[in-house]
Amino acid sequence: MKQIQCLLNYDYDCMLALDCSFGEGTDAAVRAVRSCSGLKPDGQVEPQTWKYLVTPMSGCGH
Repeated sequence: MKQIQCLLNYDYDCMLALDCSFGEGTDAAVRAVRSCSGLKPDGQVEPQTWKYLVTPMSGCGH
C-alpha cells in the first residue's frame, strides 16, 4: 500500500499520507488515475493500474 501511495504522490501530486491504508483519499486517487488512463474507475489496483502508476499516461501525471 505504501508503494501505491508513494507512486500516487510522486507521479500524480496526490499529497496522500503514507499511512499504508486504502482509505478514502487513496481510493479517490486510484479511481482518478484509472479514469484518466481509460480504465473503469473502480478503485482496483491490478496489473493495468500498476502500469499507469509506474508510467503515467500522457496528460494524466507528470
